[in-house]
Amino acid sequence: MSDRTPADGTSPTAQRTAGLAAGLGFLLLISGVFFTGSGWIILNNVIVGAIVAIAAAYTAAVPSGGRLPRFAAPAVVVLAGLWAIASPFVLGVGQGLLFWATVVLGVLVAVLAMVSIYGSSQEAGQTTADVSS
Repeated sequence: MSDRTPADGTSPTAQRTAGLAAGLGFLLLISGVFFTGSGWIILNNVIVGAIVAIAAAYTAAVPSGGRLPRFAAPAVVVLAGLWAIASPFVLGVGQGLLFWATVVLGVLVAVLAMVSIYGSSQEAGQTTADVSS
C-alpha cells in the first residue's frame, strides 16, 4: 500500500484507522454471541456496534464527509465508543468476559476515531496551508 496522499487531500492514516474502527464495531455487534451474555447489554452491543460499523465505514469510504460535515461521522464513532465503555457500568453487567470485551472494544473504537479525526484535521490544515502558499 502507498502512503501517498490521494488527490482529494485525505489522509491514508485517517482512512485506515476508520476502517479498523469499523471492523471493531462489527466485532462489538456480534460480541454477545461469542462472549455469551444476557440482558440489555446484548441489544446495546448490537445497536452500538452497528452504529460504529456504519459510521466508521462511511468515514473510511468518504473521508471528505460527502454531504455530512467532515467530522460528523467520526464524532458519532467517538460518542458510540464512549457509550460502549460506560454501558456495562450503566446496565449493571457482571464483570465477566462480555463486560471486559465491551469496555476494551469501546476504548479501542474511541481512540481510533480520535486518531482519525486528528489525522483528518492535520491533513485539512496542510491542504489549507498549501492552497494559501
